Amino acid sequence: MIGQPKYIDPTTDYGFKRIFGSEVNKDLLIAFLNDLFRGRKKIKELVYNKNEHVGVTEETGAVIFDLTCTADNGEKFIIEVQRSDQKNIKRRMLYYGSKLIADQAPKGRRREWDYAISEVYVIVLMDGFMMSDGDTSDFLHDICLCNRDTGKVFYEYLGFIYVEPRRALSFH
Repeated sequence: MIGQPKYIDPTTDYGFKRIFGSEVNKDLLIAFLNDLFRGRKKIKELVYNKNEHVGVTEETGAVIFDLTCTADNGEKFIIEVQRSDQKNIKRRMLYYGSKLIADQAPKGRRREWDYAISEVYVIVLMDGFMMSDGDTSDFLHDICLCNRDTGKVFYEYLGFIYVEPRRALSFH
């Protein structure tokens, strides 16, 4: 029918890439990511890196975006956005975050580099599965490295944000 609006479901791979995956809609992705950081970071610019990794099969998942972000204070950090249902999700995301850190090391000049690691955040839009923490009301899980005994943040420059879209949509 002519004149009938078209809708894109942002919880599908196609919909998410269509809405957030292009320079034309970069402002939408920046706004979405800034909301996820809840004031801790304020992204003013981002660059889509050219290393999208697509899984070989549907079961292996796909890395949707690898982004280099510039905050309003000039600091640069890396974000990987992943949207998939995967086994061993925590281990896989730790691997992806570690790989983003390791890839920053210059070959043969580590002493000069002095481990000047950019911040790394892995953002996971979970599709059809939930975190196993038992809490049914939380849809946003903001994870960092902390001291187990005190709860104080040990290292704030590596973070994981897990979003459960179906739960988020049902509670708003």
